[in-house]
Amino acid sequence: MTLYMFYGFIAAGILNFVCSILILQAMARAGIKVSFFEIRWQVHKHLKQYRKISLDSTGKVAWPYYAYQSSLAGIIGFAILTLVSLGDRLN
Repeated sequence: MTLYMFYGFIAAGILNFVCSILILQAMARAGIKVSFFEIRWQVHKHLKQYRKISLDSTGKVAWPYYAYQSSLAGIIGFAILTLVSLGDRLN
């Protein structure tokens, strides 16, 4: 069971990274200067702007915004579940 929780953690992390790249590419296309060197901090910095830009251009918020937020919650959830299942295994 612990291994499946860890796989979920890894999958959520990969989805989060892909969504980060998609968000930053959209921000760069919109003309906002983005540094891909510090990708993790840049996404949090530009997330509200990305939501506003995608809402203005298409009339709805683009899917990477919601996928980024849900995968971030998934990372936290799977990390907690993995640690709890590791603790149960040790007892």
